[in-house]
Amino acid sequence: MRIACTGLALLLGVAAMATPAAAQPGRARPVGTTVADAEVPGWRWQETRVTSTDGLRPYRVRVAVPERPAPADGFPVAYLLDGNAALMATDAALLTRLAAAPRPPVIVFIAHDNGLRIDGDARAFDYTPRRPGDEAAQRDVLGGRRTGGADAFLALIERTIVPQVEAMVPIDSSRRALWGHSYGGVFVLHALFTRPDAFNVYAAADPSLWWGDGQLLREEAEAVAAPGPAAVLYLWAGGGDAAMASPRVPEPGRAPAPPSAFQRARTSLPATATEDMAARLRARGLTVHWTPLPGLSHGQTLGASLPLLLEALSGASVATP
Repeated sequence: MRIACTGLALLLGVAAMATPAAAQPGRARPVGTTVADAEVPGWRWQETRVTSTDGLRPYRVRVAVPERPAPADGFPVAYLLDGNAALMATDAALLTRLAAAPRPPVIVFIAHDNGLRIDGDARAFDYTPRRPGDEAAQRDVLGGRRTGGADAFLALIERTIVPQVEAMVPIDSSRRALWGHSYGGVFVLHALFTRPDAFNVYAAADPSLWWGDGQLLREEAEAVAAPGPAAVLYLWAGGGDAAMASPRVPEPGRAPAPPSAFQRARTSLPATATEDMAARLRARGLTVHWTPLPGLSHGQTLGASLPLLLEALSGASVATP
């Protein structure tokens, strides 16, 4: 692929902006300038906006479309949760590699429509399934945020966002992926266990399996395989967050502080919980690509997992199950 000098300078500039943004974990940090705001050779951008059925949460959906003729059966497509954070973790160099791949994917960034990298309150509700019990049970251990809206959000993606996006460009409906990180990973696994035919590829980066006192483990045990070809699952987990879940060492002469609800939740499952789930699902016949990301923190797995999924979808790389 030839790139004029001015185009190359732009590429390098956008990559320089994206790299520090992806390295900083702050949730409430402003989004700033991303690749969606600059011209990257081989790509064009389209956009749509939708609102939750209760009218409380607007979403901005930005779509990166390869500027080349679609394959006979259409482009693969990746629907990315935490769209603002995913945009900040996507640089021009990645898009350039994907543009040159055999089958570049259409990339759909689904974000809460504000200037925040991550909207903690909105995602806590949208990305988590409803738990058994009354409304008091639908409160998060992190700040008491409201939870339980995953089914409504999944319906919004399936019935509104997917049709709008797939009217923009020819899509290969057999190569439709859903990606999420952390609570987004909770959502992806909930979708796999309850709507296994909604997507063909499910991708969860460091999913918060501890959430809801092991809610996803119960859903896994109750899941029934969908008719037709089985979905493919990608799972990643980091290894640098042990200190987050552990109580601080007390000062000399002081009694240790009791663990917080968050610490108790995080330590309720073994460190190998994600790998163990991958093994169980593989034993049930699911194609599972399990990739540990040693040395990376929980936050860093967001940016590390994205190129692995997008390049696998594009045919630029082959993941080893």
